Amino acid sequence: MNLDILNFFDTLSLSYLQDKAPLLNRKDRKFIIPIAIFDQILIDCLKEYQILKINTDLLFRYRTNYYDTRELKLYFDHHKGKGNRYKIREREYVQSGLKYFEIKCKTSKDYTIKHRMEAKNWIEAKEFIQNHTDILESDLHNTLNLEYSRITLLHKVKKEKVTLDLNLNFHGKHHSISFDNIVIAEVKLEQFATTEFGNIMKKYKIRSSSLSKYCLGLLSLNPKLKRNNFKMIFNQIVKINNNV
Repeated sequence: MNLDILNFFDTLSLSYLQDKAPLLNRKDRKFIIPIAIFDQILIDCLKEYQILKINTDLLFRYRTNYYDTRELKLYFDHHKGKGNRYKIREREYVQSGLKYFEIKCKTSKDYTIKHRMEAKNWIEAKEFIQNHTDILESDLHNTLNLEYSRITLLHKVKKEKVTLDLNLNFHGKHHSISFDNIVIAEVKLEQFATTEFGNIMKKYKIRSSSLSKYCLGLLSLNPKLKRNNFKMIFNQIVKINNNV
């Protein structure tokens, strides 16, 4: 992987990205990219996309703590394909040191609605969770920790954002697991439409998938966790990561 390619992109600022494409109410599609072809995909993106640059950084480190009930209600809601389900997390942007509580709601119409607030203390988080979910804060505990790096692209004309997550390291209570040979790409836009990034994925015969990083981490660290509806995509991701 040659990240020097990132230096050939036109750049944009965080304020420009937030103004042009906040996309807190959006449709999204995920793709699993083998690291072996990631350089070529970045080259294919050069003409149509700009890259987020903050200070001198083009690659950003994230730390995320996920929360769920002891019965893993949020995981199983996703496993069942339930509409109006939630993901609750605390995210740290490592370079800046900023932390946010974030709630993502997947609606029955397949929209993703994201709420977030700067993380100052758990008392404020409690109110935030109660305002945006049907989950009791007292029922939640930390179920998964994740560290990864992200590249963010924005189409030069369309309101189309692409995030590229790599070097994924999942941490549970007793052990950790890494996915170093895949990149998880997510295309975010206001309505489903033909996208330039989707066309690039077709070129490499990569189809969209629906497994979240939260579910991937839980399944990887808990081999006995029920996975019927995720088994096929999970096995495909593991196969790609193992270069099989």
